[in-house]
Amino acid sequence: MSNKIVVIVGPTAVGKTYASVELAKKLNTEVVSADSMQIYKYMDIGTAKITESEKNGVEHHMIDLIEPNENYSVSDFKIKAEEIIDNLLLNGKIPIIVGGSGLYVNSLIYDLDFGNAKSNERIREYYTYYYKEHGEDKLYEKLQKIDPSAAEKIHKNNVKRVIRALEFYDITGYKFSEINTDIRKPSKKYDCTLIGLSMDRKQLYERINQRVDKMIDEGLIEEVKSLLNKGYDKNLVSMRGIGYKEIIDYLDGNMSIDESINILKRNTRRFAKRQYTWFLKDEKVKWFDVKDVKDIDTTIDNIFKYLKIQL
Repeated sequence: MSNKIVVIVGPTAVGKTYASVELAKKLNTEVVSADSMQIYKYMDIGTAKITESEKNGVEHHMIDLIEPNENYSVSDFKIKAEEIIDNLLLNGKIPIIVGGSGLYVNSLIYDLDFGNAKSNERIREYYTYYYKEHGEDKLYEKLQKIDPSAAEKIHKNNVKRVIRALEFYDITGYKFSEINTDIRKPSKKYDCTLIGLSMDRKQLYERINQRVDKMIDEGLIEEVKSLLNKGYDKNLVSMRGIGYKEIIDYLDGNMSIDESINILKRNTRRFAKRQYTWFLKDEKVKWFDVKDVKDIDTTIDNIFKYLKIQL
């Protein structure tokens, strides 16, 4: 059985979705999503979830898996995604994994030892007690002091995650934010061809701004209202995602709709920059520049030529 897989990465709005569909058609295969927000049901517009028409007949996996109030770890993703990938390989297909969630991608192509780092009940109980005595703000301050990068990515209300990050540091001596670079080794399970899509920053940021405007026109505000009306708490990990927290701030009366939209655009641009920085560190990525999104098919043809050599 072949163990070859193709992974497509890059910043949001660069054209990964369209490229993955077109390449899947050329390779007669299926797509496995590696997006940490598209796993949630009912969250479609704000996550830029692929539509049925955009799938163009290509089967997609790892989308709409859980309710917005359910927990889903990297380990959960890895187990389910590998099951799907292995099944595709058994059927003679070369799976295409696509997404911008770096940790999800890395869980498939690297052996991330941190995932199995031992828990220490005493340490965990200490931080749980500290939280009950002093509150989430003081607990969060501890994380900000030892690992400010992790604190930026973990909301203070996600107490379980904050405690895990603190526990992890105490057990391993590693910062939780360093797991993507310092505690990984190449996995031997899959023979991976890594494709990266890049774009001129000005053009990419224009596309992001246009995408946000389109989300608003397609009903993002109504989608967020619907989630809140279903009873999903605004402080859930899912509801603190980009595209949702900004609209919630508007609905709560903390800012005007124009302010909310501008902040959403800014946060998405910053997220795209972080994504690009994450994947740029990986020397295994073969980068293809999307010079003109109107001519992305030319880029896809170049990628396909490269893949025929690699596969």
